[in-house]
Amino acid sequence: MPATHQLPTHCDLATLGLDPSTVTATTLLRQQHGHHLYRLTTGPASYILKWFDDPTTATEIRAYDLLTRLGVPTLPVHGQSANALLLADLDADQQWRLATAADTRLAATGAAVAEWYQLLHPAGQTLLSTAPPPDWLPPRESDTLQPAHILAIGQRLQLAHLPVWRLAAEYLAPLQQAVRALPTTLTYNDFHWTNLALSRPPTPGQRAIIFDYHLLSLGIRYSDYRNVCSSLNGPALATFQATYGPVDERERILDEPLGTLYGLHEALRRPQLPRWALDLVDEATSGRLASKLQRALEVVKFT
Repeated sequence: MPATHQLPTHCDLATLGLDPSTVTATTLLRQQHGHHLYRLTTGPASYILKWFDDPTTATEIRAYDLLTRLGVPTLPVHGQSANALLLADLDADQQWRLATAADTRLAATGAAVAEWYQLLHPAGQTLLSTAPPPDWLPPRESDTLQPAHILAIGQRLQLAHLPVWRLAAEYLAPLQQAVRALPTTLTYNDFHWTNLALSRPPTPGQRAIIFDYHLLSLGIRYSDYRNVCSSLNGPALATFQATYGPVDERERILDEPLGTLYGLHEALRRPQLPRWALDLVDEATSGRLASKLQRALEVVKFT
């Protein structure tokens, strides 16, 4: 039986530039969200095959193409087709390695991550200021919220008595409009060390590549900034903030309540409330969410 027998029957490795007869082992690493992840071993080399069941929804393939065209570093792509990406295997690549939890505290990591976002955000802003956004890109996260979603959050959390849900639902539309009036860029939206590749020595200086682009969308810079800051610690966090530079205060003030509301909405779509959502619940019960909402409404008043 050939080593590729686990692959989908219509997966043609030759279209990805890989001779199937050279594959000595195939390992299924993950299967979720309509895609499969395999490790393909070919003697001393190995690759990661990301296979998408439905090419019409394989937006990540389009994202790799877009980011490459914009000059934003991605994982090395050894081949691609309508359904698949053949990527570098970070366990075996000579230039890149998968980050670890310990890396999230290192100053060099924070600087390298900031430099990657400093390439993504200006490139995205330039793209979107000169042409309509690609039709496959999802909208801003905040634009997906509806007043009914916000009221449902309070009910699902058994906190419907808090007035913050009614206030947020009532003023959601002007808050969304105020965000749309700010400069729009491409946002990654899913930063975590498990989606981070770091350069191996002897590469001068630490470099970073963020990968997995299934949540790439339209947005404001601060939403990514906030997302990264929640995942870095100590020197890594301080160096990221210093290297990335100042943020637009209007973005920060508007993003804070909308980011919390969107996070709770997404968390409650899961079978169990994730641990990361507990801090967001505490924002609501402590009154911090209401305070953030009031500050955001002051911004809306003067825009």
